Amino acid sequence: MIPRFLFPLLPYRSFLYPFLVVTAIAAPCWLIFRLYRHRTRRHRLSLPREILLLAFVVYLSCLSAATLIPNHNSRSAANAAMGIDLLPSLASLTCSSASLPRGSPAQSFCVLNAKGNLILFFPLGILIPLVWTRLRFWRVIEIAAALSISIEIVQYLSRAWSNRSVDVNDVILNVVGAFLGLALVSVLRLLRRNEVD
Repeated sequence: MIPRFLFPLLPYRSFLYPFLVVTAIAAPCWLIFRLYRHRTRRHRLSLPREILLLAFVVYLSCLSAATLIPNHNSRSAANAAMGIDLLPSLASLTCSSASLPRGSPAQSFCVLNAKGNLILFFPLGILIPLVWTRLRFWRVIEIAAALSISIEIVQYLSRAWSNRSVDVNDVILNVVGAFLGLALVSVLRLLRRNEVD
C-alpha cells in the first residue's frame, strides 16, 4: 500500500526507473572522481561540501533522465509532431483555455506538465547558490534559463525518436521554478544573517 503523502507523485512514477538507473551510474562515477582528485591534490575534504556536490550531480543526472530520455506518452508524441512552439501563452502556462475543458485529459496533462516543469528546476535554484556561494541572484537565473533552453534545443534535435515536445512555456516554467528555489535560499540566508546580527 502506497502512503497517502506520495499520491501527488504517482503521475510522475514513469520517471522513477530512469532516475534510479542514471543515479546508479552517475553517483559512483562522481565519488571515484572526487576520491581520485583528493588523492592527487591532497587537500582536506569537507564532508558537507562533498555531500552537497554529490547531491548536485545526482540532481543533474535525474534532470537529464527526466528531460532527455525518450517519452512514449501519446500526448507528448502528438505535441512533438507539431514542431516547436516559440510563442509564450498565458493559457498554456495556467492551463486555462476554452480548448482545455475542466477535468479533461488534456487539462490534466497540462496541469501535470506545468507542475512538473516548476518542480523540476526548483532544486536547481536551491543547489546552485549553495554550491557556488558567490554567484549573484540574477546570474543563477541566467544559468537556469540557459540550461532550460539547452534542454529544449536537445529535445528539438532529438524529437523524431524521443517524442519530446519543444515549448517556450516549459522554459518559462523552469525559470520560475528555479526562481522560487533561489528566493527560498535567499530568504533563509537573510533570516540567518538577521539572527546572527
